[in-house]
Amino acid sequence: MTKRFFLTAITGILLLFALASCGGGGGSSSQVSVTAINTGGGSISAGSVVPLSATISGGNGQVMLKNWTVSAGSLMLNPPDFSLTLRATAKSTSETSVSTTGPTVYWVVPATAGTAQISVTVEGASRTLDVTYGASPVTLAVNSGSNGQRIVTVSASNISDLFGAAFRVNYSDGYTPVSVEAGDFLGPANEILFLGLANQADFVPVAITRKNGASGKDGSGVLATITFQPASGSSSAKGASQAEGFDLSSLFFIDSTYARIQLDN
Repeated sequence: MTKRFFLTAITGILLLFALASCGGGGGSSSQVSVTAINTGGGSISAGSVVPLSATISGGNGQVMLKNWTVSAGSLMLNPPDFSLTLRATAKSTSETSVSTTGPTVYWVVPATAGTAQISVTVEGASRTLDVTYGASPVTLAVNSGSNGQRIVTVSASNISDLFGAAFRVNYSDGYTPVSVEAGDFLGPANEILFLGLANQADFVPVAITRKNGASGKDGSGVLATITFQPASGSSSAKGASQAEGFDLSSLFFIDSTYARIQLDN
């Protein structure tokens, strides 16, 4: 009897394992699929930062690793803010591919209009999205100054309730920044707080905001003016009509409620 009971118990255990491996008892894992890549809706502007997320089905709700890639621009795990835009080390943290179990990554869109491909892979399932991004309402203009200097002006156009902005002006090794001045769009000096750094390699970070309690600004105007001089011994300075040595990146705008403004066209 004892031997027969033992064989019966072993048979029952093996049967349970077989049922479990075949999906019996509700223990199976659903097949994972990526049904959508989400960019927040609306049009996308060059130089803006776009939150990306994926709609995923299957996986029984478990936290899954998502591998993101972009064909143009760069990806960040955390949204850039005023401090990140100003921080010198932030330049090295931007990649064209990142992996995370978090729900969102942030795409830093290239400075000029174009197209890009965004891809995400989750447990072998993948999805790709082709994106077109238009010209930014924040523009950069380059003009000649004395002694070969270049005057770079950053302006906003047709923006509503602008309270603060942070951005970077990237420049080539043919130039050296010598001064950074606030524009008048967000108000005179006594109504704003302004910070522009001319001591960083490869880029000039700028942050400007109206003071607490002030209202936002509507319309168009100059945000900042940066003066560059030819670098010592450089022969690569561009002509006055060429802006190839300069571009904008990491644009971060907020309204009077401190909510982020997405730079849509």
